[in-house]
Amino acid sequence: MRTQFDEKLEQYFQDTIFLGTMVEEYLLSCIDAFFQGDVLKAKKLVKQDKKIDELQLKLEQDSVMLLLFQSPVAKDLRKIVTSIKIFANLERIGDYACHLAKLTVKGDREIYKDFIEPISTMAKSGAMMIRDSITAYIEDNEALALKTAKKDAEIDHFKKNIISHLLLQNPQNEAEMKQLYRYISICKDLERLGDHITTICEWVVFTVRGEMVDLGKMKEK
Repeated sequence: MRTQFDEKLEQYFQDTIFLGTMVEEYLLSCIDAFFQGDVLKAKKLVKQDKKIDELQLKLEQDSVMLLLFQSPVAKDLRKIVTSIKIFANLERIGDYACHLAKLTVKGDREIYKDFIEPISTMAKSGAMMIRDSITAYIEDNEALALKTAKKDAEIDHFKKNIISHLLLQNPQNEAEMKQLYRYISICKDLERLGDHITTICEWVVFTVRGEMVDLGKMKEK
């Protein structure tokens, strides 16, 4: 029985890693479509967001089955709880990536085009954080989780810098006003993306320590 449980648990953890990899690759594809102005690719990516939602739902159902019928204890239990939290945060990150793809479809890249590169760079920083947070989860690596959470300050800096420059613009018509709003909105989404990754890191620390730590406070130090 224990062998069967171990096999189910291992597959469950592998599926969690798969979802993390899926979300990272999805975000990178959305960034590329945004940077290249590839509207056709962006439209396809918008539809693909449903795959993340579907996998999240399946994994949450798997979580319930493990908790109800396998009665995991100690660290196994903490890791399953951490996985459940990771699912929810990855799903939200997928939504923000989808918002970037929608911006590519709806926006006019010729308006305020100088902001395309810095927004893309900000988003790539988030993608790197996803990879590191999932690696920390795989390895139960508290040090990497702490290091990754600290990188959220970089995303916050990007947001403040980009938005401060956006607010210096002087839109002359409705199209420019809409594009200005879209860019400000996506910067706020990307900041929230970083917050969700920080939350993932907090739960990795929980898996290792057995206690919650507010890693958001690290940005202030």
